[in-house]
This record gives sequence, structure tokens and C-alpha cells, in this order.
Amino acid sequence: MKNKKVLLVDVDSKIPNLALMKLSAYHKSKGDEVGFNVNDPDKVYASIIFKKHAISPIMLRLQYPDAEVVIGGCGQDLSLTLPDEVEYIKPDYTLYDMDYSMGFTTRGCIRNCYFCIVPKKEGMIRINQHPKEFHDERFNKIIMLDNNILAKPNWFFEITDWFIKNDLKIDFNQGMDIRLLTKDIAERLYELKRESTWKFAFDSIESKKEVIRGIDLLKDAGINTKQHLSFYVYCHDNSMFEEALERCNILRERRCNSFVMFNIDNNDRSHHVRNLQRWANRRFAYWRGTFDEYVNTLSIERRGLNEIVK
Repeated sequence: MKNKKVLLVDVDSKIPNLALMKLSAYHKSKGDEVGFNVNDPDKVYASIIFKKHAISPIMLRLQYPDAEVVIGGCGQDLSLTLPDEVEYIKPDYTLYDMDYSMGFTTRGCIRNCYFCIVPKKEGMIRINQHPKEFHDERFNKIIMLDNNILAKPNWFFEITDWFIKNDLKIDFNQGMDIRLLTKDIAERLYELKRESTWKFAFDSIESKKEVIRGIDLLKDAGINTKQHLSFYVYCHDNSMFEEALERCNILRERRCNSFVMFNIDNNDRSHHVRNLQRWANRRFAYWRGTFDEYVNTLSIERRGLNEIVK
């Protein structure tokens, strides 16, 4: 059978696109020519992460009339999944310029947050694969993409035993569920080698007590919260500004970093939300003063610029 020419199109990934890396590995194992710059392809795979970038298949089919076109990704089609022979293959780490392994050891989640597509896309949580199956031994760090690793505590300890044994740095990139934190898990996090800060989520003020309890557990385990701990603070729309600010203040009072995330499919952010993100997501501003002080400083700077212009 003739080898194929396979074009990969990464529309909007902010990190290396794992699905495309797996497709690349699979087709290369078949002897196919694969890459981002393949001319006259026989097959085209396009991946779209954000709904605002969704495209019509007709566009690509017009551009590549002789190719089979497949468009996937959570921004395009939640129902489209990789076949098992692709899903569980070791990714092609040569596709991007990277120095770490990445993958999912679990899929799905026990929660059903209104803003999250994971339950609809992946269902209830389940074990997916051991990190040794997707880890490249050339690297000393792994980016974990699990959506709720702490919902499988026994599995968490099993794979982190493996991390420790192999002296690997680890980053739970999607964040962990502070509501599921225990003393033993906090102590295990202290044992592990971090690639970045430990990330958790503070998505609703209703979780305030659990968040504070979790921060205390992490402190008791020896974790420096200001240096090694951060929280995703979700702000669905402009009406949540006050609550998001309150959550940031709760975290700041307890020496924890905030990272404000606005609804990715809603670009209509008020200036209040924009300022909140600029303040909270920049550590030098966040730790230099309160949000009100930051806004006041901006006002003074703007007045000064206006005077200069005049």
C-alpha cells in the first residue's frame, strides 16, 4: 500500500497539541510522511481547542480538494475521539520543540461544573494509562493533563511513587481539586519535585471553607504557599467580578497566588475584569498592593499621561 502524505493543522493550541502528536506517531509508524508543512496531502487533520475558532470543513476541503479532511478538538466536535491504537501510542515529541513529556493518566471527572466540557466529553473519571507509557526518557519532567487526579487517590499515590523512584519533576497543569485534599496528599506533594507551582482551583465562593482548610493542610505539610502554590480563579462573565475579586483577596490574605481565568468563549470583558486579570496574573502587581491600590495607581498614571499630552 502506498504511504500517505499527512498534513497536521494546529489551529489554536496554547501548548503542544497532544492529539496531533499521537496522530503523528501513529502515521510515522506506518511509514507515512507527516508534519505541519506537507504539500499535496492525502489526509489532513485539523485540531481546534476553542469554540470561537471553529471552522467549516468546507474551507479545508476547498483548500485540499484531493485530501481526506478530519477536523477534531473540543472546540469543534466533542463526539470525535481518537481510536485506541492512536490514543494509547507514545506521542511524537519531535513534532514540537519541547523538553518534557505530557499526557493523561486519568480521563473524566466526578464533578459537573456548569462551565466545564469534561463531563460531556469524557464522562466519569477512570484510569487512562500509566505515565511510563507516554514518558520519553530523554526528559526529566512530565506535564500531567488529568482533569481531577485527586478523585483517584490510590492511583495518585501509585503514579507519584513512580515519579519519586525515577526522580522526575511533575506539573499537574490542569489544577487539582482542593476539596479532595487530605493530609497524606499534601505531604506527598511536599515530597515531589515540582516543575511549576502546585495548581488548584477556587471556582466559587461556596468553596471558601474547603479552600482555606486545604491551604492550611498544605502549609502544615511544609509547602511555601507564596512561592509554590497558585489557584485558578474562574470568572464566567462580568457579573462575577465582585466574587472573583473576593476570592483573590481570600487567597492573597493567605499568601497564595491567584490566576484569574475569564470564560474563553466570551471576549466581552469589562475594564474591571481586565484590570483584575492584569493585577492578579502578574505577581509583581499582586504582591505589591491590593487591587484597589493597583487601580488607583493606574488612574494616577493615566492622569499623568493626559497632562503630558496636553
